[in-house]
Amino acid sequence: MKRRVLTAGLGVLTIAVTIFCILYSPAESRLEAVPAYAHVVYNNESPDWFLSFFPILGKSGDEFSEVWNKSFRTLETRPLAVATVAFAGPGQRDCWVGVSELSGSQALALRWRLMLFPPDGVSAARPYAVWRVWRFEHPGLPSWAKVRLAVTERLLVCSVSADSRDIYRLLDVADGRSVSLEKRNRR
Repeated sequence: MKRRVLTAGLGVLTIAVTIFCILYSPAESRLEAVPAYAHVVYNNESPDWFLSFFPILGKSGDEFSEVWNKSFRTLETRPLAVATVAFAGPGQRDCWVGVSELSGSQALALRWRLMLFPPDGVSAARPYAVWRVWRFEHPGLPSWAKVRLAVTERLLVCSVSADSRDIYRLLDVADGRSVSLEKRNRR
């Protein structure tokens, strides 16, 4: 009898600690997914000023702003870093990188929302390692702009570039396979 009670108690404790770690763990630094040689355009705790330059995210009434309002509106209050990275060769466009910090519960909820109920224009792309990747397509975007996003454990990583593989390079940085701006600044 004591063994069953002890086993059940330890099982409940293990489950409680696991749920707590998933839901209440702190966010990672948003510079963990930005390559060391990137040019940071914006890095702030409050993205309101930066997002104010994009009225399409506001109340323009088109389907893009509806997708933003339904799926990503909560990200307007999360810390944001925006940078440009020269991944491509000479004469190519730079990759625009957007990284937002998320808590464990926000990352989990956003990942499940994108997997089960993707908004219009968002579809699954080829995954990379353990990370799922999504593409966003909208007729209002320029023809060169390939928008890809991934949700890691504590970050939303987005790339806008002419090369759809740039998101995979950013995920390499987030996983520590390449040097990030955060690691370079620690030295």
